[in-house]
Amino acid sequence: MSKIIPFSQLARAQHLHFLEHKRREYQEREDYLTRLRRLLFQIEGQMRQTEVLQQDVFLQAAKHFQIDLAFPSQGDRLALQRFFVENPFAFALTEFFAGRLTAEECLEKIQAISSKP
Repeated sequence: MSKIIPFSQLARAQHLHFLEHKRREYQEREDYLTRLRRLLFQIEGQMRQTEVLQQDVFLQAAKHFQIDLAFPSQGDRLALQRFFVENPFAFALTEFFAGRLTAEECLEKIQAISSKP
């Protein structure tokens, strides 16, 4: 004769199965997020390093043309964006590097900036 399983045991087994399934699902997503965060951290580090190298190009150009150039603090992204728009020397170089100015036009702007008192 077959044994009859009480409904409460079946319901309990179903709940346990549901919880285990959701735990596995959650853990898979959590592991994926951890890998993505690690990758994002590496990419952000590479981006920051490249940004510093890009700023060095501006510093080398400023030194070449004997223009004082001081960037805002490293962490202030908004101030850095504002700096490249508001600083005439940085703006002229940005326009030149973006291909919107020729070398001759850029040089004229730099000479106009350096001739101002």
